[in-house]
Amino acid sequence: MKYSFLLSFILLAFVGIGQQISDPKRMAMDPSFTSQQNGNLVLSWVEKQGDSTLFFRKVWDKSRKTWWASESIPIHPQASTHAEGMPKLSYKSDGTCVLLFEVNKPSEKTRFSGDLYYAMEYQGKWTKAQTIHRDTSAGLSHSFGKIFPLANGQVGALWLDVKLGPKGRTLVYAETSAAKGFGEMRVLDKQTCECCRIDALADAKGNIDLIYRDLNDQGERDMAYIHSSDFGQSFSTPVTWMADHWQVNACPHAGPSLVRGPHGLEATWYTGASTGSGIKWAYQDKKELILHLKGDKYRQAQLASNPHGEVALVYAQIKQEGERYFKQIGMYVKNKQGKLRHQWVSNPLADCSYPTIQWNGESWMLAYESWQGEERVIVVKEFK
Repeated sequence: MKYSFLLSFILLAFVGIGQQISDPKRMAMDPSFTSQQNGNLVLSWVEKQGDSTLFFRKVWDKSRKTWWASESIPIHPQASTHAEGMPKLSYKSDGTCVLLFEVNKPSEKTRFSGDLYYAMEYQGKWTKAQTIHRDTSAGLSHSFGKIFPLANGQVGALWLDVKLGPKGRTLVYAETSAAKGFGEMRVLDKQTCECCRIDALADAKGNIDLIYRDLNDQGERDMAYIHSSDFGQSFSTPVTWMADHWQVNACPHAGPSLVRGPHGLEATWYTGASTGSGIKWAYQDKKELILHLKGDKYRQAQLASNPHGEVALVYAQIKQEGERYFKQIGMYVKNKQGKLRHQWVSNPLADCSYPTIQWNGESWMLAYESWQGEERVIVVKEFK
């Protein structure tokens, strides 16, 4: 009994270590990582003040191994804050910071219509936000954006745009140019799921890889993959990453995560398929799963990799203690040989969700939302 109590105490002490970086007087949400051109990690998040949206950035100085002071970034006060389409940052190689965010504009046609805006910061000054798309007609939907750095020093953008076919929405791509914002968009897929985040990455060899939730003619909402090997000049035809055959007449609001590991691309996603629901983690073009967390209590999976050949998966698991339901953040780390180790990250006394993870040069850096009582804050933790 004493041993069990001591073990529980040690566990609580371990998972309780972390840094609260948001204002506890406001409701915080939507943590997201990116990196500056010098390799410094950048964490951004949202805080709600009444009906207004506030947006913040905090930089991890890798040389000093410490966080800089939080900075407020100008954003539309009604910017959308749902986790699949949260505000995001990315950086050009010249140091220009790019901000992407949604503004919902309900119309008579649909309550889900809205615009996707971006602004750019150079040498501390922000431009006026403008739409990334050209058509701003009422009743159209432009949302669920993703921005990421490109090998040419620019920033690429992917988002879900207007409906062109009988169902679903279009997946489109655009990129910035020197000293300028985003150019003309290109359609990559004419029929995708309407409401899930997209993930993408680029390397110095000209490869751009992207993954998203598709929607085929049979109504299946499985993950699709598209590739470019010429720095985004052309893109491949979409192919299914793994056929779950999940048919659901609703918005899953659960997009995938993609990384490049030591043995190629790896992805994780949630599926509600009757053949095996839960979080799946798989290599590209392989039928065997790296991991399958089975059931609908596992959500919000995200991946990251490091130069040592390790890949980390973080997720939220719904748990119950008596009448109390809460979510706890779990973490798997896979070494170069494929061996997995697991640990709990968040304090079980709090309700935690939407984890995000990156390698900071020496260790894993995690951030997530934490509810405890009336407080909803962003917690950051570092793990070797």
